[in-house]
Amino acid sequence: MMKEVYLTEKNREKKVSYWLDECRKIKSYRPFELNLKKAVLLVLDMQDYFVNEESHAFVPSSVNIISSIQEISKIFQWMGNKVIFSRHLDTENESSIMNNWWKDNIRPDNDQSKITHMLNKRDIEVIEKSHYSAFYETELETILKENDIEQIIITGVMTHLCCETTARDAFMRGFEVFFVVDATATYTEELHLGTLRAISHGFGTCISTEEIINEK
Repeated sequence: MMKEVYLTEKNREKKVSYWLDECRKIKSYRPFELNLKKAVLLVLDMQDYFVNEESHAFVPSSVNIISSIQEISKIFQWMGNKVIFSRHLDTENESSIMNNWWKDNIRPDNDQSKITHMLNKRDIEVIEKSHYSAFYETELETILKENDIEQIIITGVMTHLCCETTARDAFMRGFEVFFVVDATATYTEELHLGTLRAISHGFGTCISTEEIINEK
């Protein structure tokens, strides 16, 4: 698959404006409003497997969402809110659907399976998952319900796979979803924008990092 750097610090403002305009064409109103006091920050799969340019699975725009994730994470930690990272690890079952689809495994002993050192991992929880959704066969839903969480802020990689699937699953479990357009990334802008449109239509509200900063 062809990959591209579609998000940079230089074009961030222009891209965010364009993406949000496209989302508003799909959904002109907000079914619910952002309330950080009721929210959790979910950071999906920001592992060297996707963030390190030496990896074959490198997401070129991923390095340009790190600053946004850091800013949001600082706000959540300052407020005393939960920050939860997911770490994708494939099962040892070679006949599993994920292993059959990708023909590639992320094992715990693989150095690239680690969450990137470029993100501050202090005072966070880490859940391990083996499918696209961070809810599938994990303790995530239990953690959220035990902490009276109502809203989920989605960040991380990859926009059209793990981020989108997790957002859909969150909605189906009754959580209000906020999808951060400049704190999620995937291989191409076409894939990224496709997810933003789909999420806006039926599963969540697309927002910017700046809106979260202004909300604190």
